[in-house]
Amino acid sequence: MSQKLVLKQQQYKQQLTVPQILSVYGKQFRQIQCRYSDKNNGRCAIGVIMSYFGWDGRVDFDTAYDLLVASDMLKHAGVDEDLLIDMNDSGMSFDEIADYLDRTLK
Repeated sequence: MSQKLVLKQQQYKQQLTVPQILSVYGKQFRQIQCRYSDKNNGRCAIGVIMSYFGWDGRVDFDTAYDLLVASDMLKHAGVDEDLLIDMNDSGMSFDEIADYLDRTLK
């Protein structure tokens, strides 16, 4: 495992919860569907989480590491990644997804 991935995994353990990331950090982005990023200021829910850990929205070699970190965080938080994708792509806002996760993760 790369040192970058280990550092990012340690970082998320000390940071915001998934709902907090979506409702607070998600405000920096325009919500999009079916892609992590539009290479500008658009992100899907998982793209917001990846960006929270430093992803710049471009698809390149490091994107795989950022996706692994986001997936690992979701797994440890008990969030089904497919459900998160479905909620985002069905048109739920970041705040609506965060509210749902707050209600169901407790």
